Amino acid sequence: MCGYFFHNSKNIIKRSKPEILVIKDYLKERGPDNFNYIQKKKFSMFHSRLSIIDRNKRSNLPFADNKKEYFMVFNGEIYNFIELKKKLINEGINFNTKSDTEVLFKLIIHKGIKETLRIIQGMFSFVFYDVKKNKFYGARDHFGQKPFYFYKSNNNFLASTNIRPILKNIKNKNLNLASMKQYLCSNGIIPVNNTFFSGISSLPAGSYITIHRNKCVIKKYFKPIDMFHKKKYSKFKDMDEKSVIKILDQKIKKAIERHLISDTKIGLACSGGIDSALILKYANEINKEILTLTNTSKGIERLSKLVPKILKKNNISKKRSYFIKQNKNNYIGTLSKLTQNNLFPARWGGGPPMNNLCEYAKKKNIKVILSGDGLDEYFCGYNSFNKSLNNKNNKYGLHNILLLSKKFGINKNIISKFYNKITKSKKIISKKITFIKDKKERKIITNSFLDTEYFLQSCTLPHSDEYSMNNSIELRNPLLDLDLVEF
Repeated sequence: MCGYFFHNSKNIIKRSKPEILVIKDYLKERGPDNFNYIQKKKFSMFHSRLSIIDRNKRSNLPFADNKKEYFMVFNGEIYNFIELKKKLINEGINFNTKSDTEVLFKLIIHKGIKETLRIIQGMFSFVFYDVKKNKFYGARDHFGQKPFYFYKSNNNFLASTNIRPILKNIKNKNLNLASMKQYLCSNGIIPVNNTFFSGISSLPAGSYITIHRNKCVIKKYFKPIDMFHKKKYSKFKDMDEKSVIKILDQKIKKAIERHLISDTKIGLACSGGIDSALILKYANEINKEILTLTNTSKGIERLSKLVPKILKKNNISKKRSYFIKQNKNNYIGTLSKLTQNNLFPARWGGGPPMNNLCEYAKKKNIKVILSGDGLDEYFCGYNSFNKSLNNKNNKYGLHNILLLSKKFGINKNIISKFYNKITKSKKIISKKITFIKDKKERKIITNSFLDTEYFLQSCTLPHSDEYSMNNSIELRNPLLDLDLVEF
């Protein structure tokens, strides 16, 4: 997991040491293990590394080939990189490292951006530069686990995992009032392509951007509904429950195996809920050294009381389990620091206590934490989901986490723009599942796809990325494994 800043311009001015140190300071929390940069005539790349896989300096970034024809900065993990590497080796492609970064780099060189995005599985955000073609590619993962912020003007293109270095390098620092109003009138969400600053955009999940001859083109390579197949649906619908559960068991196990690849200590955020308890069961069977971390808050965290029972059931010793007591008096101070660092207000109420959990993990030299994020959106886990199915006053027919209220002077234009995008997606989904006769089932499927497409990348995932990376922790979401979600 890392931080990067990329700048492309017709007239790049080489930055002085003090300017470089400012960029380093902005990125350091995302990657404290190594900082490196490249400055050329047309572009510059800055990268801070949190070393997880192949911690050797040979895997430091920015990445470049021997002929200096290709360059890349990358943030994230490619979970199927071992399988992909074997295929490339069989095709005669050599490797110098054991990292997933090199696999991604060589996939783009030899297979192209479209094929690469079709076959990789993981959480990622990257910028790749082809010198010969003078072409840049940027991409963000399928569900939006990793951030990709960018700014485009006539002469400049800036991209980063962080808003701060972009804001520092542009003149217009005006707030985006429409984003602010939508945030205040919703469950902490804003348009998927916006930030709180005018001109600074967010690349939507499942998208890639191409910059060539000063033209900027954004294309979708993935939507959650792409995973729905009529034949598979019919096959599983007719299958007996035991057979379905057996396949599910295999899918979860494979997903967690992929997410346990690491050369560092791994922990699990164990809340007492079904999602984290499920991950613990499988992870503990694979890795007997996995550690657990649980927040406790007097009178609030009812679920955490279940954790000792879950630990006992999985034979987790006291040496492998940590309980972090929360102090409500520190809540506002921590919230303020998170907001200052990320230049985003709270997406979710649990940011400060989860920030404290990650801070504690860092002190224990844990670099990777597994989380249950994502399951609620695609598996209808919110209590409010069931209520929304029977709410006849909801004219859009959406789960209420995607609804806007008309408070704080939000105008009709903002509301219509927001709902227009969701309505378009809703039509695509509905068209694909018209063969399902049960109206309620169609509604459940439609709303779970919409929650997965919009709420995940607008709220849940940016929130977890912010509090974890604020403490140099790589947060992984094994329940967002593509094969598992598709099933």
